[in-house]
Amino acid sequence: MSRKKVKDKSIKSQTFVKGAMIMSLALIIVKLCGMIYKVALTRVYGIFGDELASFGTGLFNNAYEIYVPLFTLATAGFPIAVSRLISESNANKRYKDIRQIHKVSIPFFIIMGVIFSLLMFGGSFFYIRIIHSPYALPSMICLSPTIFFGCLVSIYRGYFEGMRNMTPTSVSEIIEGASKLIFGLTFAYLIMKFGLDSYESTGTVFGITFADKKSAIYTLVGFSVSGAVMGITIGSVLSFLYLLIKYKRVGGGITQAELDSSIDARSKNETFKILIKTAIPIGLGALVMNISGTIDGLIIQNLISDLSTTHGSELAAQYPMYADAVTDGTIHTKLWGCYGTALTLMQLVTVITQAFGTTAMPMVTSAYAKGDRKQLKVAINRVLKLTCLVTFPCGIGLAVLADPIMEIVYGGNVAIVGGECLKIMGIAVLFMAGITPICSMLQGVGKVSTPVKLYSLAVIIKVVMNFALVSNVNVNIRGAATGTLVGFLVACVIAMYVLVKATGIRPNFSNAIIKPLVSAILCGGGAFLTYYLLGSIMNIYMATLISIVVAAIIYVLAIIILRTFDENDLGMIKNNEKLAKILAKLRFLK
Repeated sequence: MSRKKVKDKSIKSQTFVKGAMIMSLALIIVKLCGMIYKVALTRVYGIFGDELASFGTGLFNNAYEIYVPLFTLATAGFPIAVSRLISESNANKRYKDIRQIHKVSIPFFIIMGVIFSLLMFGGSFFYIRIIHSPYALPSMICLSPTIFFGCLVSIYRGYFEGMRNMTPTSVSEIIEGASKLIFGLTFAYLIMKFGLDSYESTGTVFGITFADKKSAIYTLVGFSVSGAVMGITIGSVLSFLYLLIKYKRVGGGITQAELDSSIDARSKNETFKILIKTAIPIGLGALVMNISGTIDGLIIQNLISDLSTTHGSELAAQYPMYADAVTDGTIHTKLWGCYGTALTLMQLVTVITQAFGTTAMPMVTSAYAKGDRKQLKVAINRVLKLTCLVTFPCGIGLAVLADPIMEIVYGGNVAIVGGECLKIMGIAVLFMAGITPICSMLQGVGKVSTPVKLYSLAVIIKVVMNFALVSNVNVNIRGAATGTLVGFLVACVIAMYVLVKATGIRPNFSNAIIKPLVSAILCGGGAFLTYYLLGSIMNIYMATLISIVVAAIIYVLAIIILRTFDENDLGMIKNNEKLAKILAKLRFLK
């Protein structure tokens, strides 16, 4: 192979890693903002009453769970389809097609944004009846405009990602995360504070009279959550303005010389047909994945609501802190809120692997389109290894340290119930986080409909297990976490099998999966043992911190001793020759 080709492939590998690092770092920041936002929101309501912490979180989750599938339907897989087709056109130097794809996508996003924003606004009045949560209505209404502005944002994110420029997407996501953190929390707190002051002085909440104090407080929490979600809407507006300005300034990243040398673009109708054909399977897959939360909310809350009627005393005995909630009919919302707190911590891991999948798709698509099997194998191995190296220790760590982590992050009664869920969900995250980049790679090699089937299978398994377990009064909310674990375990294994069969490439399972798993198990064992020894002799903060540090040291040593990395992995890092030679002499490299 010529030096030029070797250099080109090295540049591509570095581009992939750089893109993955930029997006991963941005998504970590965004997810941290999101986690701080949800944690602080729970804490804000906890200030005004411990039981309001889970209730406010439950209302927020209800609003968000109807927003996510509707937004997914509104975009209909177009952002990923745009990214993929622009990546293909860029690889084939069809620069006029890139411009055409962008022009065609704009009216689609605008029309869908308007339709689904209105649909969420009107549909909220019916949805609250289905989940028996009338106090969630104000937040659902306030969140509905976010769909429209989110569609405007998608116009540019798909474009820049297809051009392998991950920075605009990353910056726009940070803007969204910071906005909801700053504006959302401020609005939520001020509404609670002034609302309570109003009730104490006048017996009304913003001029509204109530039959009793509990109804007034619950309504006030509903108003406060609507203020919290307004921060999300503001973030979407600011994110769109940034991307629009960025696109206008850089001109889409295509030079005039490249346009002049390009062949003529396809017609608008042909381009739109190709986008639709590509987007629908992707959109269905995303919809199935995202609607699972909505289905969870519907099934879980209704099943627990039924339990509060048929087995109220047993449910109250398990959760004495929420005994009154069994009587007043809000136990389902509060347990749903506790489940959501554990889900927030779990999603901190999955969002990182989403970045791997988003960044990998253009590289995998390009290699597959060119028939470059060697580069395709490099991409698949790299994504799998990065995914496992991050996911395994984080998931197992969450499982073994679930109770202290929940106590430190949330505190109060919500941490007790959420901790029980997190022990199961920590293991589930290994498969939930793993399936996302695998499905992105399947889409990149032309298996665009396969993720739909896989996510559908996972959701079906979850639904069946929810009915079987959540309806059992002795299991209740913990059954939701178990269903997630089993559903995504099955789907992830099948996804990996299909990827190998579709590409004819067998990844290096030893280095990519087995060695990171062994290292993570040792890491988790170290964390558990350290906390067990220190938990009784020092405070929870120090014991947990030391346990995490010890676990991290064990993990790093394990992946080095097991020779998880090889020269190709280190070769993607700029100016790494000396480090590679040193590690090779120490026999840490294969």
